[in-house]
Amino acid sequence: MRIHPMLAMLSFLTACGADQALSVNGITTHTLSVAVGQELDLMLSTVGPGQYSSPPLVSSSAVRFLDDSIVGPFTPGGPTQRFRFQAAVHGQAVVTFTHTGGNPTVQDTVNVQ
Repeated sequence: MRIHPMLAMLSFLTACGADQALSVNGITTHTLSVAVGQELDLMLSTVGPGQYSSPPLVSSSAVRFLDDSIVGPFTPGGPTQRFRFQAAVHGQAVVTFTHTGGNPTVQDTVNVQ
């Protein structure tokens, strides 16, 4: 049985504990588990014009949006954006990222334990 490298990375990072940020890079939809107090960094890359709107839509108070920034490495295809969140209270939040151009909408489910 082969384990997809992204799944292996997510399992490792989820086990790291609340003192370290969980960082996920990609444009696919994820379901993530974090501990109360843990920071979560979600990085989205774009192709072509536009960017993901900030702040993203967060469905509950389980997760609090902190900030966003453009991060490298910089490519001609488009920017990579890092969105930072804090796991605030036990519960679940769906974070929705909407793109201003033609890139797909991304929804990540965050379970705060």
